[in-house]
Amino acid sequence: MILDLIPESARIAGLGALMKGAGKVTRYIPIPQPTLLVGPGASRRLGEALAGFGHRKLLIVTDGIIAKLGLLKGLTDALEAGGAAYVVFDEITPDAPIPLIERGLGMCREHECDAIVAVGGGSSMDSAKAIALAMTNARPLRSLAGYLKGRHAPMTLYAVPTTAGTGSEVTVAAVMHDPSQHDKVVIVDPRMVPRMAALDPELMTGLPPPVTAATGIDALTHAVEAYIGHWATPGSDSMA
Repeated sequence: MILDLIPESARIAGLGALMKGAGKVTRYIPIPQPTLLVGPGASRRLGEALAGFGHRKLLIVTDGIIAKLGLLKGLTDALEAGGAAYVVFDEITPDAPIPLIERGLGMCREHECDAIVAVGGGSSMDSAKAIALAMTNARPLRSLAGYLKGRHAPMTLYAVPTTAGTGSEVTVAAVMHDPSQHDKVVIVDPRMVPRMAALDPELMTGLPPPVTAATGIDALTHAVEAYIGHWATPGSDSMA
């Protein structure tokens, strides 16, 4: 394939150009902000809130490590106590490929879920965003890549980040790996920002130390980039 002849540096540059374009587009589009639940036990409080929202069934999108470490327990215990139905898709991998995300999409349809909860790092949240948008737009996932390709707003989405580095719970983009093109693709749509997010520091203490360290450095990098970037604003400077 022709793409196999393109140097990796050129592919990365292409992804960077796409994200730069996303920044220029979204600065003129109102970007919603999620309602944040912050502090120890925030994931449990989110579960309590969701149990009262009357959803038919929730799809929890996460990875196998998060599930095995028991980091879903606060959320799922609260959902069960409130009588809320849910199903768990825990197959997400780093840089999740489109076929894997499509399996999660199939599970969401099979169980007739009407809302999604992403629990984990950037890959889990980005995959959940893609599933949420695909659920309301009868189009292949690959065709949703780009700017505002979904005609309809995505399914209601909630997020529980378990790492410090990604910030995907407040961003307008979702990155997927397209194995057929040996490349990453980006979906950009402000409507994919989760409605609520739980920032629970207790979840980070349960992660393997290398993950905590790497994502901590990632968070620092984001802060530095935001501070020195040409698109900085007084608001972004204060947060950085």
